[in-house]
Amino acid sequence: MAYLALYREWRPKTFQSIVGQEHITQTLMNALKQNKIAHAYLFSGPRGTGKTTAAKILAKALNCEHRNGVEPCNQCSSCSSIDHGSAIEVFEIDAASNRGIDEIRDLRENIKLSSIKGKFKVYIIDEVHMLTTEAFNALLKTLEEPPSQVVFILATTEVQKIPLTILSRVQRFEFHRISVENITKRLTVVCESLGRQVQQSALLVIAQKSEGGLRDALSILDQCLLQDDPIGVKEVYQVLGMVGETFSSELVDGLIALDYGKSLETLTGGIQQGRDPRQIIRELLEYLRQMLLNLTTGVTPLVAPEIQERLVEQSRKIPISRLLHWISLLMQGEGQLKYASNARLAAELLIVQTIHEGQSVINDQEEIVKRLTLLELQLQNLVTGQDLLPRKNPSKNSASAEYVGQENNKNQAKTTDLGIESNASSEGKLTVKTESLAIETVQERWNEILDQVKRRKKSTQAFLLEGKPVYLEGNVLTIAFRQGCSFHKDKVNQQENRQTIEEALQQLFGITIALNNVMENEFQKKDPSEPENKELEEQALVDKAKDMFGEDLVTIRE
Repeated sequence: MAYLALYREWRPKTFQSIVGQEHITQTLMNALKQNKIAHAYLFSGPRGTGKTTAAKILAKALNCEHRNGVEPCNQCSSCSSIDHGSAIEVFEIDAASNRGIDEIRDLRENIKLSSIKGKFKVYIIDEVHMLTTEAFNALLKTLEEPPSQVVFILATTEVQKIPLTILSRVQRFEFHRISVENITKRLTVVCESLGRQVQQSALLVIAQKSEGGLRDALSILDQCLLQDDPIGVKEVYQVLGMVGETFSSELVDGLIALDYGKSLETLTGGIQQGRDPRQIIRELLEYLRQMLLNLTTGVTPLVAPEIQERLVEQSRKIPISRLLHWISLLMQGEGQLKYASNARLAAELLIVQTIHEGQSVINDQEEIVKRLTLLELQLQNLVTGQDLLPRKNPSKNSASAEYVGQENNKNQAKTTDLGIESNASSEGKLTVKTESLAIETVQERWNEILDQVKRRKKSTQAFLLEGKPVYLEGNVLTIAFRQGCSFHKDKVNQQENRQTIEEALQQLFGITIALNNVMENEFQKKDPSEPENKELEEQALVDKAKDMFGEDLVTIRE
């Protein structure tokens, strides 16, 4: 006798033996008890979840000669013929290959033929969504008013493609993906009945990779049983052509460490073992998905038991923003990998890009937080009328400024992160220390500043050449542009160019310096004997706020 595949040998033959679809089987059993059988059903859901199996069991129950309550006996001639596909009262139609109007017309003609007395004629149309529009229209009238003793059971994996006119004429049952626990239990029963030694962790991997389809799980197990006992996780991964979760966890370690060499070395090792680069990226995405679920919901990750603790530890090492960025980049790249002529190179570029852009995001976020926190601190003190920036102390190399006003713990923590030292006294004073810097120093090193800017962005340096540093108050540097160069001033005022210059200044002098760009005829140097004027500082803060948040969101009030 020819070998029978496991998914065929272990196909359920009663409603009670269907796994994970109790909400459907119980309803169908109640309908049989009450003799309220509808003329048309629609079974929808993922592949391998029991749609066709349930349809056949219902057909057997309707025609069984010795029905045991609501369950078919599976012994009579009617049940046997349905199981073997030779029943003259049950018609299985594959809509993928019989999708035209001519086939549906033939079906309508056959329906008119009377059935054997007491028997139901059952039409099971699989993948019904594949029918053409004309075929659906031809089926519609028959489906609405079929002859007595005729039952239609439509099955599909893509219910959204079924016309609404069809949906309104059937009883719809939605099959769910079967849980990993239920699939694992079923596989355990199969292995015990066959007397095979398969590790529980291996069965768990099979259940996870079947994606909720018991038929797929049985097919994978069938292939794994070709290996010698005992069968473990390694053998399962070999059968599936997968690198395994241990490999993915090592790859994630390289991503977390932002280590190009380690990540590429791990990827190369997997490829040299004969693994497909596309499959490696797909498995990495699934591993990151489990990390995301663990990080956001705290659920136990669906990975091999020996990997769970390692995955949880990795999840705690990275912020959710970086994890989301990784997943987004890898999903985009994974979609392009299938069209790449050199899959290995494409996978390597994708890993490098993920690390590089992830680092850029981290740096940008940290810089934005620092700049926003400093701006917030300056604006708070501007509102209270206190000194915005440190006063210079000619008698010392370092300068300090006192900010009057009670600061809460949150602001103190922010200022500490920015390198600002806070000392809370009984009077609530906040002392900010920074290095002293004179305008003469900036002017002497102006060429050096231009060189630093040029290394970052040549166009920014070209615009800055038309200006010169003329005044420094605290950490606000005023740059005056000669007449006729208002275009250059506006360009330097743009956020990207301004940020480039400020980064160069910070690298050279070690402190955060804000820019205030003016035309030469607008600049008037302050008299040291006059009281301190905050107009330049205020304007610099306003300009920075406009750059960060947009001019339309900034309102200036006296």
